[in-house]
Amino acid sequence: MRLALLVPLLLALALPLEAREVDLTIVAVGDVAMNRTLEKVHPDGILLWGKVSPFSKMTDGIQRYINKKNLNFLNLETTLTDSNDNPPEEKAYNFRSHPNSVKHLLKVGFNLFGFANNHAQDYGAKGIKETRRWLDELGAGEDFWYAGAGEDLDQASDPVVFKFKGLRIAFAAVANGRAATKHRAGVASVHSPDLTLRKLREAKADIRILSMHSGTERKSTPDAVQRNTARRAIDKYKVDLVIGHHPHVVQGVERHGRGLIIYSLGNFMCRGCRDMGSVRELRGERDFGFLARLSLRYDKKARKLTFRKLEALPVYDMHSGPHPFKKQEDADLRIEVLNRLSADLVDGKQPPVVFEADDGKYVHRFKD
Repeated sequence: MRLALLVPLLLALALPLEAREVDLTIVAVGDVAMNRTLEKVHPDGILLWGKVSPFSKMTDGIQRYINKKNLNFLNLETTLTDSNDNPPEEKAYNFRSHPNSVKHLLKVGFNLFGFANNHAQDYGAKGIKETRRWLDELGAGEDFWYAGAGEDLDQASDPVVFKFKGLRIAFAAVANGRAATKHRAGVASVHSPDLTLRKLREAKADIRILSMHSGTERKSTPDAVQRNTARRAIDKYKVDLVIGHHPHVVQGVERHGRGLIIYSLGNFMCRGCRDMGSVRELRGERDFGFLARLSLRYDKKARKLTFRKLEALPVYDMHSGPHPFKKQEDADLRIEVLNRLSADLVDGKQPPVVFEADDGKYVHRFKD
């Protein structure tokens, strides 16, 4: 009997440290739409004033920051179609992109998409169905996963659960926009997220990630819906990381309880969005997006996730092709803004997330 009890213990001790602890890097960027509003789709690129601009023009400035060994997230804020026949919904902006744009994004190395946002239904229920079909087809045989808008609430609220570097990861998405119901296509609403969050909690996973498309456009402070949803996701539903987007501008980063909240990454690669640098009142404060690079360690034996460090790369020209700031002082200014926004979120229980210059990078190192 003693020997039977001792054998599993000896086997566990014999495991190499690498088998018990797994390091993972998650790269996250904000809103991505590879076409202008109501513009026709083209298989070779984006139509700009009658000429085709290759999809690669949008990614040239950031491609070196996307490594296929990492989990690379983006918010896909567009429907996918290879046809220009599907009529748009009646709204101010309607984004559709050719499936070849996503084919290019997969080639660059993006492998985790949030498809829950207020542009998922720009071309109606048919657009949602076609987008999901294309994502399934393009991702076949690839290490690629997505969650978000669906043909009904059950599909929209379902998390995707997958293995990456030996870890089980569950990912789901909630958003503003037209809410899905039992009989209507749409998104899992950020205003009633509990079904999605319950499914995320019940998923057999080591790490749980929530994509949250919410907030007030052009406002640097998260609103009550963002804060309540993100904090409840961590406190009640065991979510580890909340990745936010939608406001078009950067909002702060908050360490809350056992989890981490990035309230808004801002625009990232949004051909149909405004040039934020052209708006006088936004310059220097709300004219940038940022690429987040989060380093984690998961102890399989203790079932414990540890945040190690978070890097922030401020980017510019998100409307035409994002790239790092060319001048150091311009990047420094945007990091000062991000630090100030993050400091304003402190609730007294966790220290602020502060990024410091470190060998040409901006890094926050977690204490625990």
